[in-house]
Amino acid sequence: MRIFSRRTVLGDGEDDALRIGPATVVCEGSRIASVEEGEPGEFDLDLGDKLLSPAFVDSHTHVALHALRGIGFAETTGNVVEDLFYRFEELLTAEDVAAFARMGAYDRLLSGVGLVWDHYFYGEAIARALADLPMCAVIAPTVQDLAGPGKHRWEEELDATIRLAADEDLADRGVTVALGPHATDTVSAHLWQRVLDEHDALGVPLHAHLAQSVEEDERCRERHNVSCVRWLQDLGVLEVPAVYAHALFVTAAELESFADRHTLVACPHAQLHFGFPARIDLWQRSGARWTVATDAAASNDSCSLREELRYAAGFATAPASFSPAYGAFLHESGPARSVWAARTRARHQLAEHTTPAALLHKVWGFAGSLHPRIRAGVIAPGALANLVAWDLEDPAVWPAHDPFAALVYADAERAIDTMIVAGQVVGTPGDLRRSVTTSDTFREHREEAAGRLAALLKRLGR
Repeated sequence: MRIFSRRTVLGDGEDDALRIGPATVVCEGSRIASVEEGEPGEFDLDLGDKLLSPAFVDSHTHVALHALRGIGFAETTGNVVEDLFYRFEELLTAEDVAAFARMGAYDRLLSGVGLVWDHYFYGEAIARALADLPMCAVIAPTVQDLAGPGKHRWEEELDATIRLAADEDLADRGVTVALGPHATDTVSAHLWQRVLDEHDALGVPLHAHLAQSVEEDERCRERHNVSCVRWLQDLGVLEVPAVYAHALFVTAAELESFADRHTLVACPHAQLHFGFPARIDLWQRSGARWTVATDAAASNDSCSLREELRYAAGFATAPASFSPAYGAFLHESGPARSVWAARTRARHQLAEHTTPAALLHKVWGFAGSLHPRIRAGVIAPGALANLVAWDLEDPAVWPAHDPFAALVYADAERAIDTMIVAGQVVGTPGDLRRSVTTSDTFREHREEAAGRLAALLKRLGR
């Protein structure tokens, strides 16, 4: 398939700065075969002046937890994972998880996401459910042996990881695996070592939660007399490539432990609900690599990766709200000018990392480079053919003087015109949302998920 746009996003955002120009993108199967810059020759799909960009990469998700959207907000005063999610998850079957995962993937798909890094139980069921939508994915079947609803299934999930890693059909459809140790308080030293052994055999990265709750921090210190990060360091876990979600209880000194093989993931809106926002300004200052993700609708209610970018952009000035200068001003012992100076310093520290192009790179080329078996987030040969066409005439983004700024700051999902995932056109070009949500396939998926959810909630007494 040959796709032409006069406004194609070119460059990888790192060595080759993002730019916009005319190009024909040639797709073969699930990958991009070539990119021909300049005016078109022959093409199968003419997008005209619509902006053709890579689809977003959502680097930490639990798509099946879509089923709990909005139900647990009252529980967020405590540990929502243990107080609510675990009770629900103990009742799940593989078929339940597949049904709920499809609904979570639909939401992200219609928000411009083409690849998710999903961490959950029954990973094999999720992999096959998403591949059929289509949705590309890095699936990390959750393993835990000390606590949690999956503690008796960790060997099955590890076996599933090995099977998925060898599945060439799924790989051709843009689905691969990561190793999924749950967290430092739910995974024993023995199981961490098993995970490291499988890393050596498979060559895939780890995807884990790290220091996400006060309970995790306290348990690690009680059991091992060190913090979560120091324990992983002692075990040798930090020697291998990994994606770590949340990292709320990580000290400034410990941030220096992370290298280019590690990526920290902030999930701003989810963290506002179940914890507190990660200090991405400190992450950046320490040199740690980072990106943003949506986490789960159960703790977030939203699955808009673009909204997470907008929050991250605001972190360039948010530290001023909690600065000593502002505290002094509030107590009438300091001038307003000192507050503004604190704001200016904070903005200066993150300025180059929170431009629209820099933020988009976090969920395009950077996030798409985190796995050795898969490349995404760029319009380049060899990358997944995950593409989004944006109608810049839509009132949600018009007049889009800076298209990159429009994608970060405007409610741009409403301007999605056409979507391609793994080389397949999703729905009808120019009519994405309506064509998907009125399709017989979507209705069948929604009805199945609704029926399964009703039965589970009845068993939970809700």
